[in-house]
Amino acid sequence: MKSILIIKLGALGDVVRTTPLLRVLGGRVTWVTSEGAVPLLTDNPYVDRLVCIKEAHTALFNENFDLVLNLEEEAAAAALASSIKTRSLIGAHLEDGRVAYTASASEWFDMSLISKFGKTKADELKANNRRTYQDFIFSMVGHRFQGEEYVLSLPLMEHPIRALVGMEERAGDIWAMKRWSGYEQLALRLRESGFTVKFFRQYERLGDYIAAINECEYIVCGDTLAMHAGLALQKRVVAIFICTSPYEIYDYQRMNKIVSPLWQKYFYRRDFVREAVQAVSVESVFEGVMALSKPKSG
Repeated sequence: MKSILIIKLGALGDVVRTTPLLRVLGGRVTWVTSEGAVPLLTDNPYVDRLVCIKEAHTALFNENFDLVLNLEEEAAAAALASSIKTRSLIGAHLEDGRVAYTASASEWFDMSLISKFGKTKADELKANNRRTYQDFIFSMVGHRFQGEEYVLSLPLMEHPIRALVGMEERAGDIWAMKRWSGYEQLALRLRESGFTVKFFRQYERLGDYIAAINECEYIVCGDTLAMHAGLALQKRVVAIFICTSPYEIYDYQRMNKIVSPLWQKYFYRRDFVREAVQAVSVESVFEGVMALSKPKSG
C-alpha cells in the first residue's frame, strides 16, 4: 500500500477544501498541518496520522514515502518537503535555497506568491482563472475532480434547526475586505420573512464553532472557513465574494455565490476600502437565501 504525505497547514478553510482529495488518493496518508487545524482532521477516516508542523522534522526524519504533496508556499513547509525521503515530490520545495515548485503543480503555484512570473502576473492569472481549487489539486496527482465531497468527521451532536440562518460577518485581519457591511440589514429582512438568525461569535474550541454551523440550515458568509465548513456539512450556503475569486470555489449545487460588481477592481487586495464592502446590495444576498429556500423542481 502506498504511503503518502500531505503538507497543508492553513488557512483553516483551505485545509477543509483540500479534504476531497483524500477520497481518491488511496494508501496510508500522513497529514502535516498546523496545530490550529488539527481538530478539522481529527477522526478523518482517510488520514492515518496527523503531525503538527513544529514536530514534523523529528517525527518523519527516518521515514520513506511514495509521494509527498506539499500545497503550502511558506519556506518551513518547503524545507520539510525537501527533507523527506520520497519517490515522488509534488508541489513546493526548496531549490538552491529558494522556494520553488514542481512542474506538476505549476498551474496552481503560477498564480501564487511564489510564482516564477512574479506577483503582478500571478494575480492576473488568478483573476482570469475559471478552474476550481479541487480541479487543480486533483490534476496534480493524476486524477480528475468529479464533485468529490469534503471530508469533515467531527462528532456533532446537535441536529440542524429548520429555517435557522447562521451569519459569519467576521474575517481574518489579512482579508479585511471580506467583511461585508450588510449583515445587520440582511438579518432584519430575513426575520421579517420568517427565518431565525444567529450571528457566530468567538468560540473557545474550533469544534464548538463547527457545531454552531451544523445547527443551521443556511449559512451566509464571505469566502471564509464558515463557507467551507458549511459546504462540508451540506448546508445551503450564500457566499459573498468581494475581493477573492468565486471561480476557485466549487458550489456542490448547494451554494449561491454573490459576486461584488467591483470584484475585479479590488481583486486580491488585502487592505480595507469602504466602497468595496458596501458594493454588494442587501437585496442581492437576500434573494440568494430565498432562492435556496425554494424546493428544487423535478
